[in-house]
Amino acid sequence: MNRNFWKTFRKAYPLIYRPAWRENLLLSFVDIFHGLSFALVVILTQRFFDSITASADGTGGRNEVIVTAAALIACQIASQLLNGFVNFYSDVVREKGYGRICVLLQEKISRLRPVDFEKNSFLTDIDMADEGAKDACEMVDTANSVITFYVPYFALMGIYMVRLDWGLLSALLLVFLPVLLTNLVKMHFGDRIERQIAPTRREAEAYEQTLTTLENYRETRVLGAARYFLRLYREAVKKWNRAAWKNRKKEAVISLGLNCFSFLAYGGILLMLVFGCVRGQISVGAFAAVFSSIDVMFLLMEEIFRDSLGCLSQNLGRVNNFLNLMESPENRQESVEIESGSLTLDDVSFRYPEAETDCLKHISLRIADGETVAVVGENGAGKTTLARILLGIYPADSGSVTIGGKVLNEKTNCFPSVSAVFQKFNRYKLTLEENIRISDLHSTESWEEALNEVDGGWKTDLQADAQTVLSRDFDGVDLSGGQWQKIAIARGIYKKSRILLLDEPTSAIDPIQESRLYQTFLHAAEGRTCIIITHRLGLAKIADKVIVLKEGRVVESGSHKELLEQKGEYCRMWEAQAGWYQPRTSENG
Repeated sequence: MNRNFWKTFRKAYPLIYRPAWRENLLLSFVDIFHGLSFALVVILTQRFFDSITASADGTGGRNEVIVTAAALIACQIASQLLNGFVNFYSDVVREKGYGRICVLLQEKISRLRPVDFEKNSFLTDIDMADEGAKDACEMVDTANSVITFYVPYFALMGIYMVRLDWGLLSALLLVFLPVLLTNLVKMHFGDRIERQIAPTRREAEAYEQTLTTLENYRETRVLGAARYFLRLYREAVKKWNRAAWKNRKKEAVISLGLNCFSFLAYGGILLMLVFGCVRGQISVGAFAAVFSSIDVMFLLMEEIFRDSLGCLSQNLGRVNNFLNLMESPENRQESVEIESGSLTLDDVSFRYPEAETDCLKHISLRIADGETVAVVGENGAGKTTLARILLGIYPADSGSVTIGGKVLNEKTNCFPSVSAVFQKFNRYKLTLEENIRISDLHSTESWEEALNEVDGGWKTDLQADAQTVLSRDFDGVDLSGGQWQKIAIARGIYKKSRILLLDEPTSAIDPIQESRLYQTFLHAAEGRTCIIITHRLGLAKIADKVIVLKEGRVVESGSHKELLEQKGEYCRMWEAQAGWYQPRTSENG
């Protein structure tokens, strides 16, 4: 949803102001006196010069000069102190407010549908929303400054100048007008620019991460692909700059004309002051005070319209995207416990967002409570997608999914009763103990026992104790892929769930250790339903039932022995992999 500036402001202001309202209220109170002090300095400057003039021509005394000088100095000191406090505290309030908004944003993202993260456009929206949160905080800070500093300052200065000469006020408005029009132009171009450059910016950031992050740079360097990604990064940045330059150029031409008009109005004010002083319409003190304040007023006008509001108008698109994300429909699900580990899929089909064909097609299967089932198939057969459907992470586009008698939908999940080890498991930058216990923080079971089931020699292999952080980013240790996978498996079996799903659980583990893990899985499966997604058919042998997927469909189902006897797809795959599980003989016998 695209909103104009005022609609965006009305939506964003309470959302940003509320989390840090006490701090904003204190800042606003101080800023009012800050703005008034700026205007009061001008008024006291006139009285100071008028007192000097009166003392020089004998109509005034020295005491009046001393008193007005002291008042002017005191006001200047107070103004600078208030200015220092506002500059310091506004940064504190902005950072504090942004921190709280980031928490709200992450909470919102956590409530969105997981399947939406498969959309490229959705990832772009999240990137823009994160940037928009910063701009929204800037918007509130600017709005508070306008209301509490600029309005009191210009209101008092307006009253003061009207009392001197109505013409001065009208000339001052001519300075305001072009600056205001300039920023209306920026508002027009701002949303268009952001929409055009956001996808390219995400592309450039992805290439940058490939070149700089710990997870990517080693492989990139070894492959000799650094120059290639650097070229892609440069091309993305150039595309980014071209899109921005195309619109900025039009904006700059219009702004230049308006700035010229503003400069002429500025000169007109100076002429009016000169003629007013020569004709005796204003005093020398008033001339000096207004003349010295014109630069300040002009700079403040530019600051509020060009720098503050101008920056916000350019980033209006990102603020809108932040608001759109915060108002988007949520995946409000109720987590329910199940007493049985049975699963039923009835004519289930699923297609990823923005895909042209279904990934799963009319899947129907039954898994009994306590049964160990292996789901096998070649790469791209839909095994991992089926795992996400079985766990209720993604909703089926058609058909129904029932777990333990509970029908899964967008309002219900069974996450408290399921546990999983995913192929792309998370490597949490936490301690060893936290990496395992995070699957069930309320459990009083021994996390070390779960890790012992997976790797009895982990204390020697990992060279880490319970409180060792598993990341070099935080002065911890780094682990191999196989060691991380063992921790992920231990994390999965630590949670005493009704259903345990293992997605390619031994992909990073060597065949010798893999055979030992077979027994671990059998032990972990006792008393619960165990689903093993794998392309290694040696692991399928331990299952009560094997389900074979091909091109998103269930093509075979039965025990290992039954499927071999059928001489179908499973038998073909088994014979192709048979050499993995048989000792090799030399050519000489």
